[in-house]
Amino acid sequence: MKIVHAADLHIDSPLRGLERYDGAPVEKVRGATRGAFQRLIEVCVRERARFLVLAGDVFDTDWKDVNTGVFFSAQVATLRQIGCDVLVLRGNHDFEISRALRYPSNVREFGPPGDERRSFVFEPEGVVFHGVSYPDRDVPGTLLPHYPAPLPDLLNVGVLHTNATGSTEHKRYAPCTVSELRDKGYGYWALGHVHNHAVLSEEPWVVYPGNTQGRHANEPGPKGCVVLDVEGQRVERVRFADTAVMGWHRVEVSLATDDDIDDLYARVRARLDALRAENGGMLGAVRLRVAGGSRAHAAVVRDRSQVIAQIRSDALDRGAELWLEKVELETRPAASLDEQRAARGLVADLLRDVERIRNDEGDAELLHLGKVLDPLKRKVDKDLLDLGDPDLLRHVLDEAEALLAQRLTEGSDEP
Repeated sequence: MKIVHAADLHIDSPLRGLERYDGAPVEKVRGATRGAFQRLIEVCVRERARFLVLAGDVFDTDWKDVNTGVFFSAQVATLRQIGCDVLVLRGNHDFEISRALRYPSNVREFGPPGDERRSFVFEPEGVVFHGVSYPDRDVPGTLLPHYPAPLPDLLNVGVLHTNATGSTEHKRYAPCTVSELRDKGYGYWALGHVHNHAVLSEEPWVVYPGNTQGRHANEPGPKGCVVLDVEGQRVERVRFADTAVMGWHRVEVSLATDDDIDDLYARVRARLDALRAENGGMLGAVRLRVAGGSRAHAAVVRDRSQVIAQIRSDALDRGAELWLEKVELETRPAASLDEQRAARGLVADLLRDVERIRNDEGDAELLHLGKVLDPLKRKVDKDLLDLGDPDLLRHVLDEAEALLAQRLTEGSDEP
């Protein structure tokens, strides 16, 4: 017998702010959670799953319109063709989901604490599912006391939306420990809430499948569900199955000391080409970080926006499968500023003066610098350049120091 366990689908999760990025594949990104759910259904069909367990946060909030519910119902209804029942638990994001639709006959939903719908027994298959849905968005205390004792001669599967790892990336809703889960006596714990796949225990099984689709740059890596191979009343094996229709990637390009701006562009293009090949045609959203001490730093400091624009243009030229969600330029001069500051000569004297002004505890010299630069206000948006702000002036000094040091020691072949 096969059981598929998934969680944190966040179907129709709102993705805000995409419109402000030129070239963003808005519709593809917005449709990713639906596409991942469809792939989850395909996994169930391919595996001939007898049960699909959804361990919370199936939806993201209450439905904005009934179409979200219609889509969900239409997908799970197809599983009746293979005799697959669906067990649904409500988590912190969907405890208030609309009841405007009646779910298909193969869907069973766990109730909140005190509700009689806490256990569903399937005697022919030798399995019972125990679950407690969230009564509110915030559940600061454990829900384990509401889970019944295991039933004998059955595979007992506990379905729980919880932070069982102490993860700081997720709120500590319905917290518990792995030891407490083991002590309950169930054969398998189908967990939800933490978005990374993790097997916390194998005796008994305590498993997070992770979310089915990453929704932003902080959710990179494989996303999907797990398939349980059940023999008798025992889970023999747990297999991960990918369901994502797009991937989020953090990519770093390191520069060498002699790399100029053309070398920077070439390194970025090569890394994006490699990622495109790795993705196999799947849409990839990339957060790109370019770092390292190099000759290219002067061009980056002088016209950062132009460098970013060229990188984005090169990415678009690689095809529609890649989209640069963000470009971070963290380059440095080829030579260490500390080394140059400790040397002798005009450049060293200049750098020491800059360091003295930057470290001025009373900020008097910094504010004097602001007055010297005050005429610049006529050429820029005053709201973007407050020359009376010491922190902003220190940032201006940092940028100017790095550019001047490189220009004076290495020169520049750019106009």
